[in-house]
Amino acid sequence: MAYGGPWTLIKLDVIEKYLNFYVTAMKNNFKLCYIDAFAGEGEFEVKNIGPTTGSALRALDYPFDRYLFIEKLEENVTKLNAAVNSKGENNVDIIAGDCNELLSRINSVSWYKSYWRGVIFLDPYAMELKWDSLKTISQTKAFDVWYLFPLSALTRNLRRDGKIDNKTKGTITSLLGTTEWETEMYFESPQMALFGETVEVERVSINNISKYIVKRLRTVFPGVADNPLILRNPINNSPLFLLCFAVSNQDRKAIELSLKAANHILTHSS
Repeated sequence: MAYGGPWTLIKLDVIEKYLNFYVTAMKNNFKLCYIDAFAGEGEFEVKNIGPTTGSALRALDYPFDRYLFIEKLEENVTKLNAAVNSKGENNVDIIAGDCNELLSRINSVSWYKSYWRGVIFLDPYAMELKWDSLKTISQTKAFDVWYLFPLSALTRNLRRDGKIDNKTKGTITSLLGTTEWETEMYFESPQMALFGETVEVERVSINNISKYIVKRLRTVFPGVADNPLILRNPINNSPLFLLCFAVSNQDRKAIELSLKAANHILTHSS
């Protein structure tokens, strides 16, 4: 079973509040679809709390017309299938496979023209989600996106001295969709290192990294929340994730409605 912490409960609370808003606002006008692209096994363990229901199963409490759960690990797929079947749901498709590969085919359905609208939750393992997947989602023009960006995983790979091997550079570029991060994430530093050696570059702050993530999302989505939520480890206050929100629908009224709700939820979450 996967493990989570207090930050996981905050994340789930945000998602549920938005799903409640979304189905209430949209159910009378469109067919609704929820996609959980890293669905897991249905439960996870929280210290001092015990087994806790995950995002995929929680979404079943909200009246979407269709649910698509994507999970890479066969063991998790088996457990998730059992959990869904126990709820008696018959409008759920659980797909075993790589998220990036499956999302690359999401536009095989004419979601927008067929009056489908929906929400996609992206909660990747480390830096597994590729930027190309976000671009493909944005092309649907039909989905609102919650993206739990792996802030800690990114900063671990962004060495403070900027000396990053080529393989890691490739992974970061795949995550962010550009090589410009090499200049955006670092600045020249006058600080002197030990033994009199000059530190040529220094990594920008967590807040500036967060702002850059929002900037990148705005290159592909017409609407992006400007106040993503930094989820931190309560023990040492280190940043773990950045909960971001984006809208693929290009209609101005739809963007304003979704952003108003998401911004309110993000502002009042802690």
